[in-house]
Amino acid sequence: MVSALVCVALVSGCAQIVSGIPTTLGSYSTTEVAGLPAANGPSGPKTGAPDAPLKVDGTDNGEIDELARNAIADVDAYWAEAFPEVASGKEFQPVKRLVSYDSNAPGRPLCGKNTSHLVNAFYCPPEDLVAWDRGKLLPELESNFGPMAVVTVLAHEMGHAVQNRAGTAKPNDPVIVLEQQADCFTGSYFRHVAEGNSQYFRVSTGTGLNEVMSVLNYIRDSPDVSNFTGGNAHGTAFDRVSAFQYGFSEGPERCAKMDFADVTERTTLFQNWKPAQNETELPIDDKSIEAVTTSLHEVFRDTGAPEPEVTTEPISCRGRQKTAPADYCPATNTISLDLSALREIAQPPSKDSDSTGYGDFAAYAQIASRYALAVQQSAGFELDGEAAGLRTACMVGAWSGLLVEDPIGQRNPVGKLRVLPDDIDEGVSALLGDESLIAANARGEQVPVGFARVEAFRVGVQDGLSPCTTKYEG
Repeated sequence: MVSALVCVALVSGCAQIVSGIPTTLGSYSTTEVAGLPAANGPSGPKTGAPDAPLKVDGTDNGEIDELARNAIADVDAYWAEAFPEVASGKEFQPVKRLVSYDSNAPGRPLCGKNTSHLVNAFYCPPEDLVAWDRGKLLPELESNFGPMAVVTVLAHEMGHAVQNRAGTAKPNDPVIVLEQQADCFTGSYFRHVAEGNSQYFRVSTGTGLNEVMSVLNYIRDSPDVSNFTGGNAHGTAFDRVSAFQYGFSEGPERCAKMDFADVTERTTLFQNWKPAQNETELPIDDKSIEAVTTSLHEVFRDTGAPEPEVTTEPISCRGRQKTAPADYCPATNTISLDLSALREIAQPPSKDSDSTGYGDFAAYAQIASRYALAVQQSAGFELDGEAAGLRTACMVGAWSGLLVEDPIGQRNPVGKLRVLPDDIDEGVSALLGDESLIAANARGEQVPVGFARVEAFRVGVQDGLSPCTTKYEG
């Protein structure tokens, strides 16, 4: 939800000056994903890979269990190699038991639970077992996202087994720390697959990783989970994808260092938060657009960029092709909006309908993206290259981050609008889609790699405006 609440003061030092072409502090390539070539290609089981010889209790020996068995075997092979890095040289021991069950069938006891209607996959520390629902969960994931979705979920559960063996999580750590660490370990395993080192699977750094990150988005916490210290908190899509990217980019040693302080600094969940009674979705209308535009003025005022005109009337921009649902004309410093198209994006996503929307924040982030182009033009940046798209995503993230109430009380939102955890997730969902403007240049062209788009947005949310004009200098 993006909600119009009471006005709060602009925090001194929140916005940062953008003045001309900066000196690069670090490098970034639009042709690479964390050092690997960015490319689309086949993702999924390798043709001709042997069936793993692992014993699975309760299996029906169907295709889903075969996929799950091979996934566990492949993750085992990865951790046999990588585990000493996070466990002071210890050898990795596979889990003692693998169990397949059908949640649609009559239940039976498993790790203190009844498997009837237990649509889940889990690691059970007391019995050192990994179990999965072959009846509903895994088939549903495969149907929606492809076979690598099954691999993603089981790699996550094996991440919990790694925690248990390596002692990387403290006994009193909240659940979210354990979950974030397991997501990070999942990312480190997928780096192994993307490098071509897997016996059973392959994943492309383009659409393949997009699908994997979409799985984490799909299984994120629901909007009503607002307390990150609670027993059900697994993380928002933003949190989960961030942890995955840390593992993919920096390896399992980074994951092992995750602790409560680390998660607290970057989570978009609140520690003790309840929605206000007047907190509502922000409709796509003139009043709301004015409020969002005012927010953008406030956040980017200190950059010194002239405020662009925002209009709902079509405009002509000589020599440039119009982008929808928002268009920026550099010659006149004007943003033109298509309200009908924005309303389609603002429709709440639903698993049970044909809606292609992402939610209200995703719609308003399209406007913010075109505003970010105006800021870049004022600073002398090229607006049509690939780096412009990543700068844009980063700046939209910086704007978003300044509207979030800090989960540990270090700041208040800037201006009259407040961004909630589910809003940030709407942005992540749109960034993993194919047609959003959030990470697009002035021509409406996205950097083709979703990993890079989400990372740039995350950098802005977490670190503010400054790295947007240094890391993505381009």
